[in-house]
This record gives sequence, structure tokens and C-alpha cells, in this order.
Amino acid sequence: MRGLKIFAATALAGFVAFSGGAEAKDTLRLMTVFDAPTVKLWEPVLAAYNAANPDVEVKMETVAGSGAAVYPDVLRTSMASGDPPDVFFMWGGEIAGPFIKAGQVEPLDAYYEKYGWEKVVAPWTIDRITRDGHKYGVPFHARGMGLWYRVDLFEKYGLSEPKTYDDLANICSTFKKDGIYCASFGGKFGWQTMRLLDYFTETTCGPEEHDKLNMLQSSWNQPCVVAAYDRMAQWVKDGWLVPDFLNVAPNDARMPVYSGDAAMVFEGGWFEGVLKSDEQPLENYKFFLPPTGHTPVRYSAFPEQWMIPTSSKHKDQAAALINWMTIADTQKQYPEAFTASATIGVESDCAVAPRDCEWKKLLTSDSATYPPTDQAFTKELIDGFFEVQDGVVAGKITPADAAAQMQAKAEAWKAKQKS
Repeated sequence: MRGLKIFAATALAGFVAFSGGAEAKDTLRLMTVFDAPTVKLWEPVLAAYNAANPDVEVKMETVAGSGAAVYPDVLRTSMASGDPPDVFFMWGGEIAGPFIKAGQVEPLDAYYEKYGWEKVVAPWTIDRITRDGHKYGVPFHARGMGLWYRVDLFEKYGLSEPKTYDDLANICSTFKKDGIYCASFGGKFGWQTMRLLDYFTETTCGPEEHDKLNMLQSSWNQPCVVAAYDRMAQWVKDGWLVPDFLNVAPNDARMPVYSGDAAMVFEGGWFEGVLKSDEQPLENYKFFLPPTGHTPVRYSAFPEQWMIPTSSKHKDQAAALINWMTIADTQKQYPEAFTASATIGVESDCAVAPRDCEWKKLLTSDSATYPPTDQAFTKELIDGFFEVQDGVVAGKITPADAAAQMQAKAEAWKAKQKS
């Protein structure tokens, strides 16, 4: 697009930026975790905003590929240097928590009143990003995660979507007998492995106890947690997971599925866009919510949000940009850039994005959800969680020792908060 170009913004791998025009004007920096295909989809979005607002030039910067492992540190560095972005993408829960606790994020309650955002986005997403009675962000995405599978492989072996955990185990066993891995994971950074362990914890401990564990209101050193770690260890031992995945990047985990060496991958609604950009036949991929054996049947879901640093010199303009990116009129013009939208009334074109259409129905229904652990725990605590889970995967920690070690880390963290 004219006046729009991608350029390297930093030496950090995966960090790119784009801008429109070179005239002297107020510059708004928008920081995200978008990958290259998503950046491409956003070029016309921001070009349109720049054209409609000649006094402003929005520049996007993105740290792609590592998820929450690197991106928050990049943000912290920019804020500490006194040169933060004006608007930044962020997950909910405790990933955003440190920025709020440090007073680095602007409370947006006044802007909620000005723009009426409470009536614009799905209520449950606002609940998830509200902290101490204040709203520090505006929900952008409503994300759900499940197991995506190869339709042709399921059909070849006469398999259907599982209704119970035993059904899922039978699927994995069936594939293994014919030399196909049940699922592929990218263990680098920890969070993709976490999705599977979160699911095991939901099945072995149940919804109420799982929530208490996330809030550190129950001991991690208990039988149901040991059982969750044991399932993780057993899946590795039985060869149901692609081996040696701890150093595999999450983006590379899809490759064994594409090649037919693995049948499933644990991903969110965004995976439909990945399949398209990787030129995979979309009709050959579907997803299901892993069965838990509990009522309600919950699945892993979370909001993503836009936030404004307190040190931004353009807060009003930043809020106006967020509003423009949030309203339905804008999003309907660029449907591919706004999949998984948290905005009410923005529906996916089921003919163009059938899987996103399915996710939208789920995420706007009354189906119950649980947060991924990396949104329930602070960075210090989730780092310990990743260390323990990786020890189980590597066979260096027994399930019983893992539960004890996780509780010890939880107690040490709580003791620090008191001091």
C-alpha cells in the first residue's frame, strides 16, 4: 500500500514495524505481538486511520513468535527507558498485572464513560480485564483454545470427536499403533505445553478445585495434581506426543501435523488464519473442546486487550485510536484483521472463516471457561510452573515430586508478598 512500508525496528528477532507517510505530525506508536501475515492484514487498517486523521501517524511495532515469554520484557524496557508505545497489546490476568501494580498503565474508566465501551464489547471480557474495580484495558480479542485435528486421519481410522477423556485416550492409542503421534507441541517458552497440563488439571481436579489452585487457595501438593502430572508423564512415555519437543518453537509444532506425522495440535481460533497463510486445506482441519468429565464442561479462554501507558504523551489520541479499532463499523470493513473480535455485533463470515464462526458462537455463549495458568500466575510463579512441568516432560521429576515442588514455589511466592 502506498506510503506504507515494513522496516526493521530493532535488532530483536521478529521485531518489525510499519508506518504511513513522512510528514511532521504526532506519532502514535502501537506495539503488538502480531506475526508477519497479521501485520500485512493490518496495513490497510492503519493506513485508513492515518488518512482519516492527517494530524496523526500511527506506527506499528511488533514482537512476534515468543508469546508472553519475551514481549512483556520488551515493554518493561521501553517503559523504563522513558520511551513507551502509546498503545500496546496485552493479555489479561497476571501477565498485565505487573504493569498495573507498577502504576505504568493508565486507568481507562473516564474513557469508558466517554466512548461507552461497556456496551460495545462482550461483558465477560471486561470482567476478566477489570482489576480492583478499575478498567485498565479495552478487550480486543475473545480467545478460546481446543484441539485441532486432521479430518482425513480421523476418517481413515474411523474416529470421531471424543466425548470423554477415555475416548481421547483411545484416539491417541489408535494413532500410536500405526506410528502416528497423537499430538504435536512446541515446548519452547512453556506456554503451549501448559495448555495440555491445564486440561489435565481441569479433568483430574475438577472446575472448583482448579480455580482454587490458580488462586493459590488450595495446595498443589494433593492427589488430583499428582494425577495431572502423571497424565502428562504417561502421554510422553506412551509416545503419544512428538518426542523431544521441549526445545521446539510453538510455531514449528504445526509442521508434524501438516506432514501427517501427528494428528492434533492444541491451538486457539487464530489457527484458522495460520492454516490459510500456510496454504493448508481448511476443510481438512476441525477442532473440538477436550472433554473433562465434569459439569460444567469448561474450556480454556482468555481476552486480549489494548492498554495505554501512563507515560504516553498522547493519551487522548491513543484512546481515540483504541475506540476506532474497537467499534463495529471499523471492524466490519476489515474482517480478516478482526477475527475473534470481542466487539458485540461483529460476526465472522462463515463462508470465509468457518472455524472462526464456530468459535464466535462458543465465545458469546454461556459456556464456562477457565483461564490459562500464565494468566492466573505472576511471571515469577509461572516461570516456576514451567520449570516443574518441563521437568516432568523430561522425566527428571516424578509426578509426586512435581506436585510438592509446585506447592513449595507457591508458598515461597506467598511469603514474599507478605514481606
